[in-house]
Amino acid sequence: MQAPNAEQIEMAADNLESVPQFVRESQLKELHSFGDHRAQLMGASGLSVDFQKGYELGLRVARVVISQSMAVVIANIKPEDIL
Repeated sequence: MQAPNAEQIEMAADNLESVPQFVRESQLKELHSFGDHRAQLMGASGLSVDFQKGYELGLRVARVVISQSMAVVIANIKPEDIL
């Protein structure tokens, strides 16, 4: 497993709004299917706005890390194709 560095987190935060709206809606729908109670069981305050923002940022950070993966670069996959 790879921990993202600060630069990758900054990149994700800077382009968070570039995620297409339909993807963001789908992500939040999926998060809500996880449930407020289950979020509380893992120590969160529930599906608060902060929790949702953190979830979105976490997904965007993962996409940045994947887009910078050497395997992705070698496969000539464009970063913009990684939603």
